[in-house]
Amino acid sequence: MLVEQIGRAASYEGFRSAGVPRDQDWPETVTVALLRKVPAIRALLSKDVIAAFQGDPAANSVEEVIFSYPSIEAITTHRIAHELYRERVPMLPRIMAEHAHTNTGIDIHPGAEIGESFFIDHGTGVVIGETCVIGNNVKLYQGVTLGALSLARGVPGKPGARRHPTLEDDVTIYAGATILGGETAIGKGSVIGGNVWLVDSVPPGSRISYEGTRPS
Repeated sequence: MLVEQIGRAASYEGFRSAGVPRDQDWPETVTVALLRKVPAIRALLSKDVIAAFQGDPAANSVEEVIFSYPSIEAITTHRIAHELYRERVPMLPRIMAEHAHTNTGIDIHPGAEIGESFFIDHGTGVVIGETCVIGNNVKLYQGVTLGALSLARGVPGKPGARRHPTLEDDVTIYAGATILGGETAIGKGSVIGGNVWLVDSVPPGSRISYEGTRPS
């Protein structure tokens, strides 16, 4: 089924762009490549589940996290969609991401790079943009936006340019915070408080609050 869906997506891309269709064996090649990555994806997801269990005092068991936490569905979908995105599969990664968005309220673009032990607590309203890079052991709360700065009207974006922020390892971002821009980096171990608006980088170990959004 996956081979067929990838083939249809590739055919659509060729039709839409009037380009040369991909090699007929390409869908199967991509599918086999994805299947070979399943053990690594599973290992990442296992760490995500443990991060959720250890990071939420309300979690009663690992099984409860797996079966009932919306962030696990969103992250599972993302980790698979991201591999298809890296293989330049058209359409399908975005469809997968939007299906997870509909189910969970968590919007993760399949292009985002996310490290291990990633946890989104509650999750509703979280947005993670295409060129976002997230390190290991990062925790987000509901309503966090990792987005891009708006372009001036009529100004085209640069293909391949970084538009979204970087979060280094061990960062925590509380509810409602907004961090924008491809040059914005949140240093390792930083904590960003609720409702903070950031378009500038902060050094490792920073504590940023709504009352004062300058690095401490």
